[in-house]
Amino acid sequence: MIKSSKSKKRKNRKGKGIGTKPVRSKKINASTAYETCTEQLSPFGGVLPLIKFFDLVGFRESFDSAYKAPSRKPKLGHYQMVVGLLMLLFIGFNRIWHFSYLRLDAMLCGFFQLRRLPVASTFWPYVNSLGINQANTLVKLMALMRQRAWQLCDLNYYRICVDIDTTVETLFGNQQGGRKGHNTKNRGKKGYRPVLGFIQQSREYLVAVTEGDTKPRTLT
Repeated sequence: MIKSSKSKKRKNRKGKGIGTKPVRSKKINASTAYETCTEQLSPFGGVLPLIKFFDLVGFRESFDSAYKAPSRKPKLGHYQMVVGLLMLLFIGFNRIWHFSYLRLDAMLCGFFQLRRLPVASTFWPYVNSLGINQANTLVKLMALMRQRAWQLCDLNYYRICVDIDTTVETLFGNQQGGRKGHNTKNRGKKGYRPVLGFIQQSREYLVAVTEGDTKPRTLT
C-alpha cells in the first residue's frame, strides 16, 4: 500500500470558479464623454423605436383595414386603445392597473396627444368588450405585420420549420376554461395550457391551440 507523504501535497490550491478579480465599474465624472439629443426620451427603454416602427410598417393603415371594432366606442378611438395596450406589454407590464405608472410619461402623452393618459379603469370595459371577432382580426393583423416586416427585411423563405411547445399559465380565482393539471410551480391550482407554434427562422408566433378549441388559430 502506497501512502502519499505530506511533503508532496500542494499547499497553494486555487479555488473553484473564476479566479480573476472583479472589474471595477466606471464612474461618471467631469471627463465622461456626452452628447446632446434632440429627441424626447422616456425612462422606459424602447418606446421611441417602437413608435417609429409603427410608422415604418404602416401599422395605422393595416389596423384600419383589418381590425373589426367592437360595439363599444371609446373616446380615444379603437386604434389608440389597442396601441396603448401594446405599449403596456412592450414596456414589460402585464396588468391594466399598471397604466397608473405611465400616465405622466412625456413621450407616451405626446404620442397620444394628451396631457396625461386615461386612468386604468378606462381600459377595463374596452378589454371586456373584445370577443372572438376581435381576436381573429388581431391574428390577421399580426399576419399583415409579419408580411410587411419580411418585405422590409428582404426575407423570403421557401420552407419554414415550426417549433411546437406547451406552457401553463396559473389562474387565481374561478376563471372560465381553467382546469387542474400538471403545474410544477403551483401544484393543485387551475390554469390554461395552450399549445404554441413558432416559426423557427424568425421566432414569430404562428399558431395556438387551447383546451376546448375545435380548430387552431392560425396566421394565414
